[in-house]
Amino acid sequence: MPIIKQFLKASWSAFPGTKGKMGLIILLIFTVIALFGSWFAPYPKNFIGFDSWLPPSFSHWLGTDSYGQDVLSQMIYGTRTSFWVGILAGLITTVIGVTVGVVSGFKGGWIEESLMRIVDLFLIIPTLALMIILASFLPSMGTLSTILIIGSLSWLYMGRSIRSQTMSERQSGYVEAARMVGMKDTEIMFREILPNIVPVILANLVLVTTQAVLAEAGLSFLGLGDPTNVSWGTILALANANNAVLFHAWWWILPPGLAIAFFCFGFILIGNGILEKYRANRGNAAL
Repeated sequence: MPIIKQFLKASWSAFPGTKGKMGLIILLIFTVIALFGSWFAPYPKNFIGFDSWLPPSFSHWLGTDSYGQDVLSQMIYGTRTSFWVGILAGLITTVIGVTVGVVSGFKGGWIEESLMRIVDLFLIIPTLALMIILASFLPSMGTLSTILIIGSLSWLYMGRSIRSQTMSERQSGYVEAARMVGMKDTEIMFREILPNIVPVILANLVLVTTQAVLAEAGLSFLGLGDPTNVSWGTILALANANNAVLFHAWWWILPPGLAIAFFCFGFILIGNGILEKYRANRGNAAL
């Protein structure tokens, strides 16, 4: 028990400021729902056995949809899909963006020019449009395909951000000292520079994770998501396809939209908290 308390205390203090802690609380709620939601969901996933278009009541807290499914249960099961798509696609984006950014920012020359021209080429076309084009060529769109598509196309702005920060760090004294003792470029990049830009990486990670959740919702809304799985995006897509607005079924439209908004808001709060602490530390170091 003392070890658990110490771990929880350390985890709580690791999130800077009031904003960071508020974001952590929001994300913990979604994490619990994503991991253990199937235990306390009122009904099984995709269970059809109720009247259609029932408004919220004690039996169905968020009413039912046009298929006779309990909306609350679908929301709970959809949280798991949207949560993991956001987290895993965000991690893939971060790995690619950090690698491209650090290498181009440190190496410079033709390596930087080549990588940045690739970034510029992809930035000409909107990211969502690229995802739609890629998804249309795949024989089927499962959750894994969605994660890979989003993760492989969302790193462009992050790569530029990390490159700029790396170029700034490259001029620091500790980099020159590392060169003088004979460290290789890869060691300097990933053992010296990388730890010093971790706050910037984390701030970018929370932003690309929110973008991944929004991208999954967008693809699902356009009918390009995984049709066999439930997510916040597919719930919105079905509500739109079945004219929920015409039936005044606000309980089918608002919950997934609010879930996406609060999930992204939690990550944004954490990102702002990290950046504020980073700027304060850099300012104190400059003094």
